[in-house]
Amino acid sequence: MTLADKIKDMVGQAIDKAGPLVAQAVDKAGPLVEKAKVKAGPYAEQAKEKAGPIVEQAREKAGPIVEQAISKAGPYAEMVAEKAGPIVEQAKVKAAPYVEKAVPYAIKGVETVVSTADKATGGRYHDKIENVGQLIGDALNRNGKVNGKF
Repeated sequence: MTLADKIKDMVGQAIDKAGPLVAQAVDKAGPLVEKAKVKAGPYAEQAKEKAGPIVEQAREKAGPIVEQAISKAGPYAEMVAEKAGPIVEQAKVKAAPYVEKAVPYAIKGVETVVSTADKATGGRYHDKIENVGQLIGDALNRNGKVNGKF
């Protein structure tokens, strides 16, 4: 018998002996855990009661700060939107031909997923899977546009 076999044998024996002990520990721990939950319940409720007003104070103090941050960030967000708008439009125009080329591959992928899912479920959800596949296919078939937009 090799050293590896001896180690495997010893580990196997240890696992065989540990199994019943673990089961006993779980059986004995269950009621103790339940008792701990019961005893901790009132303390958790007390903590919730004491923390409630503090949480409310934090909300009251944070509210104006959040409003102030939003009002200060607003103009910057508008500037970013104005400057990014033309760039986004350029990206849409440049991406359009690639989207159109990708649509047939995406449709093939959807068909494959639908078929695989149908087989995996044994046809139990065939109608639902087919409907979702059809919805995705319809969205992709709108001249390479999703929801009528590139």
